[in-house]
Amino acid sequence: MATIDRTDPDQLSTAQALVAQYLTEAHATEEALVTTLRAHIAMTPAGGYRDLLERHLGETRQQARAIERRLDELGAARGLIASGIDLAQTFVGQVLALTKGPVDMLRGKSGEEKLLKNAKDECATEALEIATYDALHALADAVGDDKTAKLALRHRGQEERMLEELRALIPALTHATVLAQAKGDPTYDPSTTGAADAARRFARNAERTVGTA
Repeated sequence: MATIDRTDPDQLSTAQALVAQYLTEAHATEEALVTTLRAHIAMTPAGGYRDLLERHLGETRQQARAIERRLDELGAARGLIASGIDLAQTFVGQVLALTKGPVDMLRGKSGEEKLLKNAKDECATEALEIATYDALHALADAVGDDKTAKLALRHRGQEERMLEELRALIPALTHATVLAQAKGDPTYDPSTTGAADAARRFARNAERTVGTA
């Protein structure tokens, strides 16, 4: 198994630069996932699945902020932005996320199938994040960057938990899809989705504002 030799200046400097690069890649992924999760929450009725998405949205936002702080501590954020790496990676991630939301609304024959496809995509994203944090942890550990290594472990643990819980939902979402399409027995209620709840909150706030005025 190949290992990094910290006594080799070229290897050490290359590895340290890659730590900053991998942190930046992780940040771009987390920022893109925030947008995707918000789109999926808007499509998801109240219940256990939406609770899971909302919890992970909070975790994802915290992860993005933690990575930003670590990049600042390493003095890497300014250099990466100046070189265009962070901007390009974040832009690509955001474009993918922003185009994905509307597509998710259209695909699938039923609301149940839309949720199933969303959950499968979320599983794939979690697996990618786990691999990203695996690589970041291995690299940070090799160069003696304990703080980054601990961050990678903490974030990976959250992603592993999310993936496990998402996979546990797949059978029920699959059965619901079949029942909705084969028997006309839908469980998807658009009046209880995150978007519907947000619209009701907006209407209540507007009424209170008008009443106060």
